[in-house]
Parts: sequence; structure tokens; C-alpha cells
Amino acid sequence: MADGKLLFGCSGWDYPEWVGRFYPTRGKVDRLARYAQVFPAVEVDSSFYSIPTERTVEGWDRRTPKGFRFAAKFPQEITHQRRLEGCEEALKLHYSAFRPLLRSGKVLAFLLQLPPSLPFDARKVRAFYEKLPASPTVAVEFRERSWLCPESLDLLREFRLSTTIVDEPFLPIDLTLTNPSLAYVRWHGKGSNIWYDYRYSSEELRAWVPRVQEVASRATTVLGFFNNHFRAEAPANALELEEMLGLGPPPWSSRLDHPSVLGPSPDGTPR
Repeated sequence: MADGKLLFGCSGWDYPEWVGRFYPTRGKVDRLARYAQVFPAVEVDSSFYSIPTERTVEGWDRRTPKGFRFAAKFPQEITHQRRLEGCEEALKLHYSAFRPLLRSGKVLAFLLQLPPSLPFDARKVRAFYEKLPASPTVAVEFRERSWLCPESLDLLREFRLSTTIVDEPFLPIDLTLTNPSLAYVRWHGKGSNIWYDYRYSSEELRAWVPRVQEVASRATTVLGFFNNHFRAEAPANALELEEMLGLGPPPWSSRLDHPSVLGPSPDGTPR
């Protein structure tokens, strides 16, 4: 399967606990630039908590190679606070902040991560989808079961929005695609208290190989991000899945193969 069709990475890159496992312990390191030498794409998690400044986004553009790709979460003001209503100004500010990356063509998708307390309401959802620009693609992540209905999926198809395929404790793995140009996958982990405090076993990742291949046969591009960031398990699992799929490092990387960038797992066993 060709590199470039499958773009994997992590949800975020600036985690202190990754130092010594993914980032070196000594010297000043540009974490984003280092990350971009290992993975071809990243999901911006911080934009969920606050809209970044345009200057910050310009820095992300400057510090990453031309072929590197971003996805970014919509702010929680839109999804969790305003619950998709009365959020025109927040939408405008979000798209404006990401103009540098939109101009350089590095944004592949924005992610609409819905709250688990928000049930599906067709009228409200249609009104919100109508406000979204046609580009870049928006992926929608359901967190409540009422969204898993034909009317909800039909609305995604109508507006050419992508479903988000999730691996998490409470919703089933569903490989339905509503926009063949982009499949979006998120691995959250299955921790008992905090989802993300989880390490996928090799057996669990191996089960995803045919799923990814099946989705890739129906989509132009597959974006996939590991969100289990505790103890740098996200980059470890992303690299392991890439290896299973026969994917190499990004084409702009000077490395001939994926680096051994991670130390031993917390239990002391080699990764």
C-alpha cells in the first residue's frame, strides 16, 4: 500500500512525558520539527481548548516540511458550550486562525468532536452543517449513540463530511464511510478510568491492519491518529501499526527506516 494514501500520527505533539521516550532528554528540541521527521501528519488537540493565534499557526507552518499535513479540532466553544448553535463568530475565528496552514495546503481536515451529552437533532445539525465552508473536509466524531442513525449519516453524505471511525470503550467500531475522499480514524485507547491511559497490544493493532486496508480500498486518503498519549504510547503504537502496514518514514525524512525513538515500556519490556 503506497505511502501518502495512509497518513498516521498522534493527537498532539507537545507532551512533557514524551521527553526521554520520543524526544531526547538533553538539549533544546523543537518538538514539532522533530515529530515531523517521524510522522507525516498530526492532529492539533490544543485548538479544542482555545483558538490559536494566527502567529502561532504561522510558526507551525514554518517549522514543518512542505508535504506535512495537519488536522485540527474545532474549539469546544462550538461543540460543548454552544452545542452547535449561535457559533458563527467562533467558526469565523477558527478558520481565520488557520489561514496560514490553509494557504500552504497543509490542512487536510478539521475535526468536529461532539460531546457525549449532545443527542442527535436533525434540524440543529443541518443548520450547523450549512454554515461550514466546503474546504477543508470536516470529519465528525460521534460520542452519543443517537448519532448512529441513517438520517445522521445521510446528512454527512449530503454535505460531503467524513465520519470518524473510532476505537473507544463505549461505541462500536464502524467502518462506514460517508465521504470517499477522506477516511478519518482515531484510536483513543480503552482505559478503565481515562480512555487515553492505554497501550495497544500488538495483537490489537494487528486486528486493525485488515480494517485499515479495507477502508483504504474505498477512500482516497486515510488519516489516522493515536490519542493514547500517556507515557508516549501514542507514537509507539502509531509506529508499530505503520510497520505492520509496511509504511516507511515520511519522504522528506533523512532516515531510511523508522527510528528506534522510544525507550522501554513502563513494565521494562522492549517495545
